[in-house]
Amino acid sequence: MTNSMFDLISEQDENRPYFATGGRGRTHAFYTGEEQFRLEMEQVYGKKWLPVDHVSRFQEKGSYATLNIGSGSILLINGDNGIQAYHNYCRHRGYKLVEEPAGKRQSIVCIYHCWVYDRNGKLKSLNGTYFDHFFDKEKNGLLPVRTEVRFGVVFVAFSDEAGDLDEALGEFGTFAAAYDLESLVCAQAKDYPVASNWKLVAHNVNESLHFPTAHKDLHKITDFDDSGTYELRGDIVGAWQVIRSKYNSVSMTGRSDRAPMPNVPPGDLHKINWITILPNLLFGFTADYVMMQWVWPESPGTCTVRHFWLFHPTETAKPDFSHEAVFALWDKANYEDWELCERTHRGLSNPMWSPGQLSLDEEVVSQIDQWVAQLTEPARTGNGGGAENNGAGAARS
Repeated sequence: MTNSMFDLISEQDENRPYFATGGRGRTHAFYTGEEQFRLEMEQVYGKKWLPVDHVSRFQEKGSYATLNIGSGSILLINGDNGIQAYHNYCRHRGYKLVEEPAGKRQSIVCIYHCWVYDRNGKLKSLNGTYFDHFFDKEKNGLLPVRTEVRFGVVFVAFSDEAGDLDEALGEFGTFAAAYDLESLVCAQAKDYPVASNWKLVAHNVNESLHFPTAHKDLHKITDFDDSGTYELRGDIVGAWQVIRSKYNSVSMTGRSDRAPMPNVPPGDLHKINWITILPNLLFGFTADYVMMQWVWPESPGTCTVRHFWLFHPTETAKPDFSHEAVFALWDKANYEDWELCERTHRGLSNPMWSPGQLSLDEEVVSQIDQWVAQLTEPARTGNGGGAENNGAGAARS
């Protein structure tokens, strides 16, 4: 077995331009502007592959989940041909079909005029709505969204321009395999509304510099000084952080009787590997569980964070299984983070705000902004709507 994740991924570049000057934040308009947000919804969320869920939530036929992205909504449902995403509205008058975040249904009923769709998106019944010869029932099923599954993660794309998913994921599969991601079970999910730009949340969850001041429970267990950044191929960024020697789990107690996942390299048994699939899904890979945390934009100043906690099925099957200590720590830390993000958004909403200096510990913050900017700036200047995969950039080790 390899000693650490460093042995499995590509070489780290020890001489990177970022080291010379660090980085800087971007303009007031980049974080709060209506035009920037419109471009992000068009060029990023509208044209890239988006990770949206985990397969463990769709074990039975008819299992579903919903998700709001910007002003739209999608419905993911396990039909006869596997998990498929659809636009979450009735084809008749646009009624939003499902509001609940998750559940199980074999039929989707529009209660406005009682149109009924099956779990494969097919229109089953008009329930009395009269149409003449011009109506083709077969052409009025739910509108599908491109859907793929990789490493247990469900992805969707709203455009044929989304490109090759496997190329975008780069080295993510190495981490997914080490932590048995495809086999894990989602023990709990929770949504949090946040009055902040989505990028500020993405920044926050990708650096641990604020742990000593903001998260006393996390800081007790993890060492923000014993950490670094990965250099990764694909539309992914990542960092690592050491768990202090007297603890073996990132939880309120810091201790766990759960067995480490069998494929985690020995050198990572006391680490958190923070890996983000751009634009918006953070993984906290630890030896005894995996955290998944999405940030979904709603407006320039609001977003929703969706948080999953996943465990190995050999552990969840035990009669004494409990994840309460894990949930308690992260639920508390989440509310602490949302306060930070909301106050940051309020602060940089001031037109007099100017970008601040970033340290070496905030390299991933700079990488995220660079990736978004490369996709949106060409569209703003009329030089095209996309950017080449930049490998998600430099790393610190």
